[in-house]
Amino acid sequence: MNITTWLTISTSIIISTILVTMTTHWLMVWACLEINTLSMIPIISKPHHPRATEAATKYYLTQAMASSTLLFAATMNAMNTSNWETNTTSEPTATTMITLALMMKMASAPFHFWLPEVAQGATTMTTLTILTWQKIAPLTIMLTTYNKTNQTLLLMSATLSIIVGGLGSLNQTQLRKLMAFSSIAHTGWILATITTAPKISMLTFMVYTMATTPIFLSINHTPTITIKDIGTMWMTSPCLIMIITLTTLSLGGLPPLTGFMPKWLILNKMITKNMAIEATTMAVSSMLSLFVYIRLMYILSMTMTPHTTTMTMKWRTPHKKHPMTTALLTMLTTFLLPLTPDM
Repeated sequence: MNITTWLTISTSIIISTILVTMTTHWLMVWACLEINTLSMIPIISKPHHPRATEAATKYYLTQAMASSTLLFAATMNAMNTSNWETNTTSEPTATTMITLALMMKMASAPFHFWLPEVAQGATTMTTLTILTWQKIAPLTIMLTTYNKTNQTLLLMSATLSIIVGGLGSLNQTQLRKLMAFSSIAHTGWILATITTAPKISMLTFMVYTMATTPIFLSINHTPTITIKDIGTMWMTSPCLIMIITLTTLSLGGLPPLTGFMPKWLILNKMITKNMAIEATTMAVSSMLSLFVYIRLMYILSMTMTPHTTTMTMKWRTPHKKHPMTTALLTMLTTFLLPLTPDM
């Protein structure tokens, strides 16, 4: 992919996402979502591999189905209310259909089926883009219409997403698939309070992005594909072990790391809203994901390869340079919990 093509596609993805956050017209929202989807297709299929082509096809079909549903629901709302504004959508059926379409775009259960396969077929950095940046547009639309959204529907989807994300990651050996199921589980936490406390949902997404980005940057820095491969990461760079260990535990929500902050706030908010049963179910279900993160951390920092190497340690060579973004995000992912009272 030459530089002109790459710049055009990247600019289209960035601008379309920014326009979705600024527009208040449903037709403009739909057009920007379509531009965003079509711009991602060549990036996913860039490796010219059958798995990449399969991932691009699945991504396109799912996103096109969700966009068509959103356009149909917006048209239905306009026919009944003569209004195309996103923040004044009042038709209950149209609002429910829009919510379901946005849940499909965010890969929330039960519409999560496409994300693990797409993540496995795409490259590491493309998967990072799908798991983080591509969620901004649908999340923004949900935040715009949060006061008209069916709270029961979102709570059911949130609980199911946390359960599916935990169960799906238990038997995974591929790192990208594992991170995809982690994204599904965190999407459930984001949706849990989107109707009662949208600011907490925004904070949850920001913390998830901060924790996920250094993990993918570290994985992209090494030829690591499976969980078995990370056992030899100490040969490439010992500091990557510390980075991935801290960010993984923060992603699991263990105190005193930053990842504990959004889960603490979400559970506290749900209990104050008399949702103790839902909060307990989500907290217990999150133990599945936490087990996977601790297993990953154990393989990273407490095990070694079953054979000794006779080659010079790769980490002693000075040509390996780690991006400053990884170190900065690791610090933020680790030490921001004391700021919780100010949130």
